Amino acid sequence: MNIKGFSSAANKEKKERQQINKRHLKYGSLATGLVILFIAAVVLVNVVVTMLFDRFPITLDLTGNSIYTVSEETKNYIFGIEVPVDITVMATEDSFRGISDYTNQCSELLSSYAQYNPNITVRYKDLLSNPDFVSNYSQNLGSCDIIVELADSTHTRVKVVTLADIISVPEEYEPYLANYKQQAGGLYTHQLFNSQSLITSSNAEQALTGAIMAVTDANPITVCTLSFPGGNESDVSGLTNLLDKNGYIITSMNIQRDEIPEDVDILIIPAPKVDYTEAETEKITNWLTNGGKLGRDIIYVASPEQGKTPNLDALLYRYGITVEPKVIYETNTDYYTSVQNFTFQTLASENYRKDIGNPGLSMVIPNSRAISMRFGDTDGYNTCEALVQSSKNAVLWDMYLTDEFDEEMATERGVFSSVVLGRYKALNQETHISSFTNVIAIGSDLVVDSNVMSAPQYNNGDFFLSLINELSGKTEGVTIVPKKIKQTGVLVNDSLKNSLNLTFAVIIPIAVLAVGTFVWIRRRHR
Repeated sequence: MNIKGFSSAANKEKKERQQINKRHLKYGSLATGLVILFIAAVVLVNVVVTMLFDRFPITLDLTGNSIYTVSEETKNYIFGIEVPVDITVMATEDSFRGISDYTNQCSELLSSYAQYNPNITVRYKDLLSNPDFVSNYSQNLGSCDIIVELADSTHTRVKVVTLADIISVPEEYEPYLANYKQQAGGLYTHQLFNSQSLITSSNAEQALTGAIMAVTDANPITVCTLSFPGGNESDVSGLTNLLDKNGYIITSMNIQRDEIPEDVDILIIPAPKVDYTEAETEKITNWLTNGGKLGRDIIYVASPEQGKTPNLDALLYRYGITVEPKVIYETNTDYYTSVQNFTFQTLASENYRKDIGNPGLSMVIPNSRAISMRFGDTDGYNTCEALVQSSKNAVLWDMYLTDEFDEEMATERGVFSSVVLGRYKALNQETHISSFTNVIAIGSDLVVDSNVMSAPQYNNGDFFLSLINELSGKTEGVTIVPKKIKQTGVLVNDSLKNSLNLTFAVIIPIAVLAVGTFVWIRRRHR
């Protein structure tokens, strides 16, 4: 027997087994290493993504109108806030979100604001658990109210947003909304209208951003609406609500009884059906002149429902404005709706368009009186400028006539103005800086109706906000016009959803399969 030959063969076989084991160990270690690296990469990606979601408002919004997504205008404004702002919701977060879809959307917006700017702090504080908290404020606070304030511990720059402020209801229910809010508070009002399916849209972004603008504006603009018992004034809440949501301070007063406060910047005269007295118009004139410093404005809203108002007419005439007792009708079907005095008109001036998103859109001008001007736009210290005008096919009809409108009987034809700006300029001889008194005349109260002002297909809201912003010097702001929510959905963004689906449902599985196949083939053939 050849012992030496047998031993040599055994040694050779042993070496081959050792080489195979080494190869198995080598590729097994490689596979294990790749798995470990892959798991580490997945963990790292999850950590990074979690940090990004915590730092930035990366939400998923599949709603048709992106109702959970902050508009670009608001984003830009929020990014620019340089002072600390505290926002306190008087409820726990879970209970607040659970009230309705609208409060859930509101909470999402608040989270986005805080993520966009570290100067904004949002906290939830249950009113029942913290009854002493409200003693720090002069405002009457209720459960689920949202307190927006400068974070300076003085509580002097405070704006309260209630749950009634973050919703919109049909026009015929707006008086009920206001009454319930005043008598029962925002929470009950919100729940009542939500239970009756009477909420048509969310105004959360407008209300919240407007409140932030109001408390962060170093020089807030105060707007005061005039009234008096028996005046039977028109409803101009469409205009005042728009201004309120864009950072203006809104007040009201009795012109018969009260003196106009010195801190008021703009007066609104809302189409009183009874004329002011000479003493009342003189009170307004003295306030306007401001001891020669000027810098104050009037918004006069007219209506065909008014009677004769010679004292108010005389006040407007000083600034070159005459509101005619004649209503504008259109004869071209392209320029009116279902009736000829509900007209489509266009912007007549290239000025005051800074905050208008689409200047090419028409304005809807329902049942408007024509406005005449006795000054031109270059007539020295007194000027007048037509801002909104009809087409050249318009006609006028006497508003006191009881006869039905007859186009063939109309004698005045041409272009007529429905919104006019009258200005008086004074030059400071020392500083050579000009000051102005501005009088805006609007031919119809329906022009500033809340539904018209919020309709995205018309320019009414954008135009008046842009005009008033520029005249009042409120240049650091954001135009926020209420928009209708046309459909509901789920909080997911299409593009981001598709990206995540592609990553986790396709890319990662394919990558794992490819790595596994590669390792298997290598081990199979080595």
